Amino acid sequence: MAKEQVNQIVFVALEGLLAVDGEQAKAAIAQLNERNIPIIVFGDCDRAELEPIRAKLGLTAPFIVEGGSAIFTAADADPFATPLGERDGRYYVYELGCPYVQARAGLRVLANVIFHPLKGFGDFTVQQLERSLEVSEAEAHRAKAREFSEPFMTPKSVDLDGLKHAAKEIGFDVVLRDSADSRFSFLRGRGASLTAAAEKLIEAYQEQADQAETLKVKGVSTQQADLDCLALAKGTANWASALIPAANDMESVWLEAIGSLG
Repeated sequence: MAKEQVNQIVFVALEGLLAVDGEQAKAAIAQLNERNIPIIVFGDCDRAELEPIRAKLGLTAPFIVEGGSAIFTAADADPFATPLGERDGRYYVYELGCPYVQARAGLRVLANVIFHPLKGFGDFTVQQLERSLEVSEAEAHRAKAREFSEPFMTPKSVDLDGLKHAAKEIGFDVVLRDSADSRFSFLRGRGASLTAAAEKLIEAYQEQADQAETLKVKGVSTQQADLDCLALAKGTANWASALIPAANDMESVWLEAIGSLG
């Protein structure tokens, strides 16, 4: 069956979505759905954390999890003529990183290489993670449901450049998070990145677009680093971005950025 043409897509950071009133965000997303403009949510979180948010806001487009470790596409809302990835239950899954068991093992190896203990999510009980993240028990359970990467407490007495280099030497990648944003960095497979995931989705949507046009791609995030990663993705010749400042009017700025699509 022929798939509907898509000539514009928007990548939205999860953090920006969570800053907006749910009903307002849902209304804005519904308008874009009617205009066939997919909203692709991305973040460091796992599938279990994203699923309830997607359901609440009426999001149906593919989504990117665990810092670009995988792309999930709901099988009953697949926009592509050729499915992206392998079927796994309710989803098609395109894996860019590595399975969780490899990330867990990699963290242990990394700790041995740098001669410093590294405490990952897998080392926390649900109750400990609940307190550490300041979330509910249900949210802590979802946070522990990693499939492709392992968050770990960013060590304070280790050279972080050396940490990243050591991870690369053993075939992984460390994504460091500023302590102001999160106490946790995370280890992912070397092939995982927001840029790589965006490239794959842009390529897939471009195949569905009007061949006389270049697919329009927009990125919306509170972090310039996210937008820089998206801008590196191949095929973004028709690229635009919106940096949402962390300010009192963040909600209105986000809604304006989304509303400007079209």
